[in-house]
Amino acid sequence: METKKPKLDIEKPVVAKAFDVLVIALFAAALVYLVLQWDQFPDRIPAHFGAGGEVDRYGSRMELLLLPIIGVVMWVGMWMLEKYPHAYNYLNLRPDNVEIQYRYGVLFMNVTKNISTLLFVFLIWQTTDIALSRIDSLNMPIFITILVLLFGSMGVYFYKAMKL
Repeated sequence: METKKPKLDIEKPVVAKAFDVLVIALFAAALVYLVLQWDQFPDRIPAHFGAGGEVDRYGSRMELLLLPIIGVVMWVGMWMLEKYPHAYNYLNLRPDNVEIQYRYGVLFMNVTKNISTLLFVFLIWQTTDIALSRIDSLNMPIFITILVLLFGSMGVYFYKAMKL
């Protein structure tokens, strides 16, 4: 039996609001860094990386603009989804746990949105530095840490949701 999903006004936790501000500031800083370095870029810049973080394809500098564009579209889309937790598909949703499931859902969406955006910040920063020959490849420990945080937070959410 499917539980009817009521529309509840779920307040975003203060920690989620703070995470938003931090990530927006870091993303803005990455954009400023990109703009400030733009005139120094060579005609061909890194456009794709192999599993070890090495550049395996170069492209035009215009391709670098895809990272901030995708990052903004994704952040805004997930920000909008945060506002409608009743639209999510839930595991183990029952009348007695709807509110807590919605709270978990809002926090899950916030963390996923912000860690994904941090991945874009990292890629903008690293691609810029590789294009300017400041470094040779992606910093894989940082890259892997971001991915572990992203997928680990998803695992924590699913674990907590299933325990309800």
